[in-house]
Amino acid sequence: MVSLGKRRRRGLKKPYPRREDIADAILRVLAKKPHIHPSDLVEEVKVELESLGFYAGLVNAKRVWSIYEEWVKSGRMYDYLGVLAEDSLKGLE
Repeated sequence: MVSLGKRRRRGLKKPYPRREDIADAILRVLAKKPHIHPSDLVEEVKVELESLGFYAGLVNAKRVWSIYEEWVKSGRMYDYLGVLAEDSLKGLE
């Protein structure tokens, strides 16, 4: 016999964020705080994902920055933080 507590816990489980969800959270954070320091971005993205109803426990810095880099290089997002500008200048030398 399954207890009622386990059934409730299973039904209230928050979904994991997909790549698009993390990218949308990045854009929301940048829209709310355009002058955010790059070191604060990951924590702010996690807070934003939690406010949207996602489980942000497995979201780490590497995942956030790889999505940021991918979206900037593909042209879907501008490099608001200027962290990739140095990489593009190195290629011109």
